[in-house]
Amino acid sequence: MACGNPPCVAGICIGTCTPGSTQCAGNGLQTCGPDQQWGDAAACPSDVPFCDDGGCTDWDGAPPPGPPGSCSAYDRSIDAGLWSCKVDSTCATPTTLTGKVFDPGGRNPLYNVVVFVPNDVTTLAPIAQGVSECTTCETPISDYVLANATDTSGTFTLSGVPTGTGVPVTVQMGKWRRTVPVDILNDCGQNTVSMTPSSDVVLRLPATQSEGDMPQMALLTGGCGRMPCFLAGIGIAPGEFTAPHAGGRVDVYQGLGADGGGPALSNGVAGDCTGATCPLWATMQDLQAYDLVILDCECGEHNETKPASAVQAMHDWLGAGGRVFATHYQDTWFKNGPADFQSVAVWLPLETDGPTRGPFEIDTSGSGGESFQEWMSGLSALDSDGGLAFDPANVSASVFSVSAASERWVYRGASSGGTQALSFSTPIGGIRGATYCGQVTFTDVHAGGEGESSSAPVPASCTESPAGTEQQTLEFLFFHLWGGACVE
Repeated sequence: MACGNPPCVAGICIGTCTPGSTQCAGNGLQTCGPDQQWGDAAACPSDVPFCDDGGCTDWDGAPPPGPPGSCSAYDRSIDAGLWSCKVDSTCATPTTLTGKVFDPGGRNPLYNVVVFVPNDVTTLAPIAQGVSECTTCETPISDYVLANATDTSGTFTLSGVPTGTGVPVTVQMGKWRRTVPVDILNDCGQNTVSMTPSSDVVLRLPATQSEGDMPQMALLTGGCGRMPCFLAGIGIAPGEFTAPHAGGRVDVYQGLGADGGGPALSNGVAGDCTGATCPLWATMQDLQAYDLVILDCECGEHNETKPASAVQAMHDWLGAGGRVFATHYQDTWFKNGPADFQSVAVWLPLETDGPTRGPFEIDTSGSGGESFQEWMSGLSALDSDGGLAFDPANVSASVFSVSAASERWVYRGASSGGTQALSFSTPIGGIRGATYCGQVTFTDVHAGGEGESSSAPVPASCTESPAGTEQQTLEFLFFHLWGGACVE
């Protein structure tokens, strides 16, 4: 038997390797041939560029990654690792990221938005639209590197952030969620982002579905309100205003005005709520498609479009977790509704259309009043006495005072009496006295219009800049409905 180069002992060829086996030579891979000799090293493919333990791999010789949440040299060596593994633990002082979070239009900073770095952005829990059952935490946040919430100036600081290019940063408020890449390059130092308002500000809530998650909203138009233009003013894109169930995040239903129908939809056919068979509130199941129902002022109660079955459906949907933002004559759902809704306030027997003169004050005695005051002050939206300088023509009067079930947000000075904005949680009294599911915000502050009825189609007619103090007041109350997010 001829053995070639390997020695031959007792008729057996003693080679240097076992045919077919492999070994690493640098980052190249050698294969043992039939002659029991190692062949020339071949480069590993680009998707598995490292050679270790006799094979090509995508890790560079360190132990493979452990269970989720653990870190190894592997995780820190390539971009596919967990973001928690890119926190520089050698820093004497942690790497920080400070910034502000703005509304969808990039105009006003927002209070109580949760900001976090997800450990794996691909595993963010999906957010479903609509409300069908009570849950105290419908959009939980988990598996994050670190999280914090914005203060009343809209500012946050995350301490101990990962360092790198394109670090995912997620902003979330209820069912509003958007993730953007942020370059955090000053390792062991301070980094800033989105400190001033602009249309292209980095950290803001989504203006379209393509930018992130948005709640499913229903908007009832009214001739004496300007809520469609309020929504456009906070930055919701015109393309999100659509016919019911046509794919937008704002389903538009046409209500009534002083002389016939309220504003129609400019880019489609609005749902018809001008008669007794409004498809928005015909049944509780119809309402369950939505996270929020916005009820604009219809220049009158128009109870002919709101039969007793609809009032009960709205009541029950709110008790299961729905949200309502209502203005002026939409108080009829509450003052003429079930007894528990009637009890949330002392309703004026006859509303007045305005002008309603102040002084108007923020009630700082409630759980959110001081935050509201600080937020408005930060926007320079308060008058010299610390009050709210509304245009009297944009303010009506429907409520004298609130009960213990409600929180008062805006009121007329002590000598005048009256409540211009309130909110209450549902079901009234809670479940077993502790758990609340839904939320109602009611206000006599209009987004504009100065009491004049309009039927101009929306959102195409929303071309003017939003009214100042009225718009800002409504914006705080609108986003307060979402209550941040649950951080686990």
